Amino acid sequence: MSSYNKLGIENIRQIKCFLLDMDGTIYLGDHVIEGTYEFLDILKKQNKRAMYITNNSSKATSQYVEKLAGMGISAGEEDFFTSVNALVYNLNKKHPKARLFVLGTPVFEKYLEEQGFEIIRQYYVEKEKRPDYVILAFDMTLTYDKLRIACDYIADGVEYWATHPDMVCPVKDGRVIPDAGSFIECIYGVTKKRPSFVVGKPNPCMIQVIMEKYGYKNNEVAVIGDRLYTDILSAINAGVCSICVLSGETTKADIEKASEENKPQYIFESIKDIYEILKDSKNEC
Repeated sequence: MSSYNKLGIENIRQIKCFLLDMDGTIYLGDHVIEGTYEFLDILKKQNKRAMYITNNSSKATSQYVEKLAGMGISAGEEDFFTSVNALVYNLNKKHPKARLFVLGTPVFEKYLEEQGFEIIRQYYVEKEKRPDYVILAFDMTLTYDKLRIACDYIADGVEYWATHPDMVCPVKDGRVIPDAGSFIECIYGVTKKRPSFVVGKPNPCMIQVIMEKYGYKNNEVAVIGDRLYTDILSAINAGVCSICVLSGETTKADIEKASEENKPQYIFESIKDIYEILKDSKNEC
C-alpha cells in the first residue's frame, strides 16, 4: 500500500532532514529492512540528512551507534536524538542542576549526573534533601523499593515527568515487555496522578529542538515511522511531514480506523518505496 500523488512526490524530494524511527522502520529485531542501506546512501549523495529519534530511554547514544554499526549502518552520536536528550534540554530550561529521583537504568542515571543533575536515591522528609522532580524512564532495573519511593514523592506533590508514553517495548520472537507507559499506569493506580510533562513522542519536543538547533523549516523535515500514536502524531504535532511505513507495528486497518487528523500524509509499505522516489527524479505517479 502506498499513498501519495505527484505533488506528494515533489514534497518528499524537497525534504532536507529525515527523522527516522528505528525498530519497525529501518530494522526489525536484528534484521535490516530492505531498502534501508540504499535509502541512507542516497541521502548522503543528495546532501540530505538522516537523524534517528527514539523514545527509548534505557540506552546511551553510544549503544545505539554500536547497534547500528553491527548492522552495517554507519552513524555518529550526533545523528541521534532521544527522549533523554529532550528531557535534559527541558530540565535545563526550567531548572538547571535540579535534584532528581529517577526510575531509570544506571546508564540513564549516569548520563543525568554527567549533565549536572543530582540523583536522589532515598526517601527524605526534610525539604532541603527532597528531589525537585521524579523522573520516570524505561527502567529495566526497576525494583519495588524504587517504585514505592517514587509513589511516595509523587503523592507528596513532587513534580513528576516521564520520558515517553510507550506502553510496551518490542523484543525478540514477536514478544513485548512493559515500557514506561505501563509504569505510568501503575503509578496512576497508586497515586491517581499522571506526569505533568511527557517528553518523548508524540510530544513534538524532539523535532522542535532539532529544527531549532540545525535551522530547518517545517517543510524541510519529515518523520518516518511505524507507529501512529508516537511517530506520526509527533510529526503532526510539530507541523512537519508525516510518513508511515507498514514494515512495523501499524497496519492498513489501523490507518483506516484512525481519525482524519491523526492520519499520516504519506503511507508506504517500507522505506524502500521512499528510496525509489528519491533515486529517480523522473518518477511519476
